[in-house]
Amino acid sequence: MNILVFVKQVADSEAKIIIKADNKSLEIENKYTLNFFDEFAIEEAIKIKEKFKDSQITVCTYGSKRSIEALRTAIAMGADRAFLIDNAQHPYENSIVVAAILASFAKKEGFDIILCGRQAMDDENAHLGSMIAEFLSIPHISAILKLEIIDGKKARVENEIERGRATIEVALPTLFTTQKGLNEPRVPLITGVMKAMKVNIPVIDPFTLGILKEDLNSYSKKIKLLSYELPANRPPVKIIEGETPEEKVNNLIKILKDEAKAL
Repeated sequence: MNILVFVKQVADSEAKIIIKADNKSLEIENKYTLNFFDEFAIEEAIKIKEKFKDSQITVCTYGSKRSIEALRTAIAMGADRAFLIDNAQHPYENSIVVAAILASFAKKEGFDIILCGRQAMDDENAHLGSMIAEFLSIPHISAILKLEIIDGKKARVENEIERGRATIEVALPTLFTTQKGLNEPRVPLITGVMKAMKVNIPVIDPFTLGILKEDLNSYSKKIKLLSYELPANRPPVKIIEGETPEEKVNNLIKILKDEAKAL
């Protein structure tokens, strides 16, 4: 079984991020990590391989040379191969463009299952998986909480829906996006880390994947970044005075009437 996992390197949650003067670019402290939700995708791929011994796990990302570190983390966890699609000459960040490039890689490599995180922790778009599936014309099930492969031909999954969970059966190949609760990602062993440090990770030019530059230019125009903005400052907290709960409720009602004009 050919399992393909798409991952992303993102800024560490403790990294300092500054919006530049043009409001269209960011200055990010040099602290990066593998995307949180992608760890569940890698772990699930490993669990599938433990059941289907002849499986191969291929991990891929689109980004700068720095992203190789995220791929090494995947190898250390247990992935078999890793590929970096380099954006140095073609630094598109538009999610449609990225989806088209990753889909082109998937077509070239072949796959039975594609796994990726529910969303990236930097842009929080949560739609790259569905875009890739659309380019590949395959089914897509998002935010899964349970995955069972049946005879290597179909999958039974559970995912969250409003007020409950849905159980779905789907024929493979299918793309699944993963979230917290699906599994518990393993901490790489020192032997895995040593292997990852030595492994050669091929770097691919996206235009060797059969995708046309004209198509990427067209996709890049479909989404336009207008500006980055800091979140608004939170209003100060107001303590409701009162000796008893009844007094506090009466004071709250008075504030809502006189100050907030909400009543």
